[in-house]
Amino acid sequence: MRDVVAHPQSALWDEFLAVSARIGGDIGLIQGAGGNSSLKDGGVMWIKASGCWLAEAARQPIMVPLDLAALRARVLAGNLAEAEIAAMALPGGPGGLRASVEAPFHALLPSRCVIHVHCVDTIATAILADAGARLQQRLGGRNCHWQPYVKPGVPLTEALRASGAQTAPVIVLGNHGLIVGADTPRAAEVLIDGIRRLLGGTGTPAMSVMAAPLAGLDGTGYAPASAPGAHDLALSPALRALAGNCAIAPDFVVFFGPSIPILPAGPDLPARLAALAAQPLPLNAVVLVEGYGALIRTDAMRGTQALLTGYAMVLKRYLMNGGGEIRYFTAAECAELLNWDAEKYRQAQNRAEATDG
Repeated sequence: MRDVVAHPQSALWDEFLAVSARIGGDIGLIQGAGGNSSLKDGGVMWIKASGCWLAEAARQPIMVPLDLAALRARVLAGNLAEAEIAAMALPGGPGGLRASVEAPFHALLPSRCVIHVHCVDTIATAILADAGARLQQRLGGRNCHWQPYVKPGVPLTEALRASGAQTAPVIVLGNHGLIVGADTPRAAEVLIDGIRRLLGGTGTPAMSVMAAPLAGLDGTGYAPASAPGAHDLALSPALRALAGNCAIAPDFVVFFGPSIPILPAGPDLPARLAALAAQPLPLNAVVLVEGYGALIRTDAMRGTQALLTGYAMVLKRYLMNGGGEIRYFTAAECAELLNWDAEKYRQAQNRAEATDG
């Protein structure tokens, strides 16, 4: 039987939790339970638990200890199955939680602290068909690795290993986000800030409220979104032209389904909403009503409001940066995400509470 491990009693551990919580509380970097952070301590790698919110790192025990040598050996051998990650957890972690499915790439990367964020400024470039060339222009001179989209988890880790990404302190993931590695959590945070500034351009996206109250929602299964900026997706013609196809990043597909219905206001709206709400989540978790704003299903998963704000921020930054051809997920890639056991587990964790709006 393996010995019970305890988290480090050190200033570095305290810094790790503080930085994790600070990043997790920034909706431009993390939305809901997305993203993760890890800290290596000898033979142990502590990583955020799947389905937990990084913003709670300083208040709740959400870091799971893993056998670093065992996990890294399997990653380097290229024969790791996702179902085996849970068995590499060491005694001493929070009960009832399991490590993030992205733990393998944290083990692959040599840095003591690794942080993965769903930075909206990064995603706004990473969704472009020519993202590699755009990144080269905007991040010129930085040691940055570009990784075209691969399904998160073990497939992504294998792609990173095969391409030698572990030699770069900054990795931009196509249609996904950003990974940084450094000797300390604070140094990793500084790297994130630098990339964010270079990719964010100037100006802050505006945040509008619902144009007017929408009557007749009782009994439809929907309520007005409280997500900051979400109503702009229905009110702005430029955003509305983009918002229907949300297959641009994994979490948007997982929380909204591959598409967001856009409906005109009218006497048949309540009946149409009720029909949409009868379909299984995450389908139709969000609906846009032209001229009014965004609606969210009353049974939507916790985190849907945060993801909707993040989605609006990505599309606004994309337009502010000049647009370009978007690389959308294929139907097969969407199905791969929606039928993924790891995502079903995370959804179950977030379904324990009603939508946070």
